Amino acid sequence: MEYISGHTIVFIINSLRKIPTDLTGLWSEINQNSRFKSCTIYFTKYAGHALELAFQASNGRADLIVAVGGDGTFNEVVNGILKSENKNTALALIPNGTGNDFCRGQSITYSQEKFMVALKNKHYIHFDAGLISQGTNLKYFLNVADLGFGGHTAKILNKQRQMGLKGSLSYSVAILRSFGSFRKPEVNIIADGKPLYNGKLMMLTICNGDTFGNGLIIHPGAKPDDGWLNITLLGEVTLWDYVSNIFKLKKGVKIKHPSISYHTAKKISFTIIKGHASIESDGEIVGDGDAEISILSGHLKVLKY
Repeated sequence: MEYISGHTIVFIINSLRKIPTDLTGLWSEINQNSRFKSCTIYFTKYAGHALELAFQASNGRADLIVAVGGDGTFNEVVNGILKSENKNTALALIPNGTGNDFCRGQSITYSQEKFMVALKNKHYIHFDAGLISQGTNLKYFLNVADLGFGGHTAKILNKQRQMGLKGSLSYSVAILRSFGSFRKPEVNIIADGKPLYNGKLMMLTICNGDTFGNGLIIHPGAKPDDGWLNITLLGEVTLWDYVSNIFKLKKGVKIKHPSISYHTAKKISFTIIKGHASIESDGEIVGDGDAEISILSGHLKVLKY
C-alpha cells in the first residue's frame, strides 16, 4: 500500500456484517472535501485481515484508520496500529457489530454529521491500551481481557459462530453451555509486585473499558483514559452467584460478595497452579496459561465524535 502523506483516511470494514447505508454519504463528503487528500476503503476477507490492513496502512503513514465493525474488528485494528512502526496513526470507531461493548460503554454512536464535525475540527483524545504478554507473544486490547470463565465462554462462542449461530442469542447460548463445562483453575495473581490472590478462580477481568459480554458492566467506573488497569476478581464464586447478579451487572452496580473484589493496578500477572484457563480480549481468544498484562497509558489517538 502507498499513501499520499498528510490527511489520508483508510476505512477498514468487517464485511461479515451488513454495511451501514449512510456510510456512502460519509465517503462522498470526505472525498469532496479538499482538506483530505485521499480516502481508501477496504473490506475484510478473513479473520485477522483487519489487523493486516491496519498494520500496512499505519506503516504507510495513514493519518486516520476508521474501523467499522464490532469489538473484534476494533481489536484487530488496534493491534495493527500498535504493532506497526508508526504508532501515530489515529483511530476512529464506527460500531457495527453484535455486542459493540466498547462503544456502548463509552456512549459512542455514529452519525455522519457528528463524525465530519470532529474530523474537520481535529477533535482527538487519547485512550489507554492493554498489553498481554506471554513470552514473545504480545497482544493489545482496547476494552476488556479476562481469564477463566470469560475465556472459556469466548471459545464456545467462536465455535458457535463457525457453525452459523450468531447474534445476541449466541452469547446467551455460549454462557449456558459454559456453566456445564467450566471448571475453576487454581491461580496465583500478583498486582504491581504484590500478592493479590491465591486460590480457585471463577474469572479475572482486566478492564480498560467497563462493559463486556454483550452489555455486562463488569467494572463500574472503569475509563479508557485513566491510566489504570481496572480489575474485577471473582474467586470462589458459584455459577449461581454469577447468574443471580446478572441484572446488577447490566445496571452497573458493584456486587457485594466476599469472593468478589475490585482493584486497580499498572501491571498484573497470573500463574496457573492447577487446572486450565483460557485468556480472551475483546472477544478474541489470546491463548492459555500464564501471562502478564500492563497498561499503555494514552497510546491510542482516537477521533472523538
